Amino acid sequence: MVNSWKIISGQLHYSIPEEVRKGTFVGNVVKDLGIDGKQPFNHGLRIISNSGTVQYFELNSNSGHLQTCERIDREEICGTEKKCILKFQILAESKLKLYVTEIEIVDINDNAPSFLSIRWELKISETSIPGSQFFLPEAQDPDLGGNSIQHYELTASNHFSLEVQNSQNDVKSTKLVLEKSLDREEQSVYDLILTAFDGGEPTRSGTLQINIFVLDANDNVPVFSQPIYEVNVKENMPKESIVATVTAIDMDEGINGEIKYSLQKISKKGSQKFMINSTSGEIILVGSLDFETSQNNICYCDLYDKHNELHNIF
Repeated sequence: MVNSWKIISGQLHYSIPEEVRKGTFVGNVVKDLGIDGKQPFNHGLRIISNSGTVQYFELNSNSGHLQTCERIDREEICGTEKKCILKFQILAESKLKLYVTEIEIVDINDNAPSFLSIRWELKISETSIPGSQFFLPEAQDPDLGGNSIQHYELTASNHFSLEVQNSQNDVKSTKLVLEKSLDREEQSVYDLILTAFDGGEPTRSGTLQINIFVLDANDNVPVFSQPIYEVNVKENMPKESIVATVTAIDMDEGINGEIKYSLQKISKKGSQKFMINSTSGEIILVGSLDFETSQNNICYCDLYDKHNELHNIF
């Protein structure tokens, strides 16, 4: 009877890399359980798994070897978890015992960094002063540790440089820095390439084309009333709620003094949760919040005047 079986917790532990081919050897169960290896099929070894779950492993009844029987994609199974463990039980009918078995799936560098789009456009006023910074989209790489994104590079330019900062959860944020004053009459378009590199062997990379359009200047630029807005939001807040209102002023008169707000879609998570009223500056909740998934959501807001010139960010 099942009730008479003894469960031995943590009896077997193996480790294999992801993406190995079907039939790859995982471990010698007969040997590791101290069972007579001459006739392993006499011991009634079989895997007990939860119903409805994918079975990634099988036991060879002739050899007593545990081997893979399905493709194993670590990112698909465990997402961004630092450790990916698959658990099941092995029944030895001859011993009336269940052995808890753990298989650790080790990450390999099977994904290259990528951006949400292949092209990013910036419209920058020629009055922007050297030192001005403009956020760039972050690359995504589902691999972990050294196989994830390690550094960025920007094509050489006399007018622009790249600044990379480590933010929360080791996510690297990138900003374009203006090094020299712009003159639209001298050069109106700049084409740059941003490349993200991971740390795997061999190294994988992904690129983003940056198109910068230099626009004629207005006399004054809009400015936010404060550089950073911090808001505490409950995860059960209903959708369509206003979570914050950003405000800015432009000293220009008439149409040049009218401001338009825009949220940058820097990361997929942020763009799915919030939107902004382009005229009032009200930031509205449009997605679901989950404290266990993300305790912090960072949004970057742009200011545009009626000429669609990008003047400021926070």
